[in-house]
Amino acid sequence: MVGMPAFGDAVRLTRKAEALGIGLHFTLTAGKPLTRASSLIDEKTGNFLHLSALVRHALAGRVKRFEVEDECAAQIAAARAAGLQLTHLDSHHHIHLLPGVRAAVRRVVDAERIPAVRRPVERIVGVIGWRRRLPERVLIGTLARYVNRTRWRVSTSDHFVGSVLLGARNFHSLLLRVLDSLTTGTTELMVHPGYVPGPLPGDDSYTTQREIELRALTSPDVLARLRSGAIRLVNYGQIRDA
Repeated sequence: MVGMPAFGDAVRLTRKAEALGIGLHFTLTAGKPLTRASSLIDEKTGNFLHLSALVRHALAGRVKRFEVEDECAAQIAAARAAGLQLTHLDSHHHIHLLPGVRAAVRRVVDAERIPAVRRPVERIVGVIGWRRRLPERVLIGTLARYVNRTRWRVSTSDHFVGSVLLGARNFHSLLLRVLDSLTTGTTELMVHPGYVPGPLPGDDSYTTQREIELRALTSPDVLARLRSGAIRLVNYGQIRDA
């Protein structure tokens, strides 16, 4: 996430992981804009609007499309200026799916030749833990159907799993069950591993769960699944071939 406190450190770490695909995690809900973006900020703080406020503004037609375009292009430019070769674009809180934001992001993605975009259409029923976060998954999936390969002229994954795992108390066992039930094709696995020594920017409440995810993703049984030959790990830069 460009413009955030740890961006420089993140860029440094990517140089040690050459096989890692790097996407722009486009944000309009955390941090400050890189551009003048009057319709996207809280005038009192100069920070981006919180998610709920951005949704209200977008649905009411109060988000200026050209400001979204300028900000998206500026974040892409900042990432590239830091030496990153972007393999894809996704967004914080899936804001690239919002009406009033989506079309602007699509135009920038096309103009900047971003090759792939996250399409978080998650199966609703018939999947492990399908009752978890059901209303959220239905809403995100409905909005995400507008992100298709014809309209956006980008690559996407065939399948997506993420919201069903988010914040799960039994994350480790649920992750194993998800890996054992993957279907043919490419599946993006959205996870949020990390270390959290203190409060996160943007009032992010997802804290201790990040370390739970990290322990699960690096556990012997999960690594054994990934190395079994039944699953091939790829990044978004390889998704066309995959």
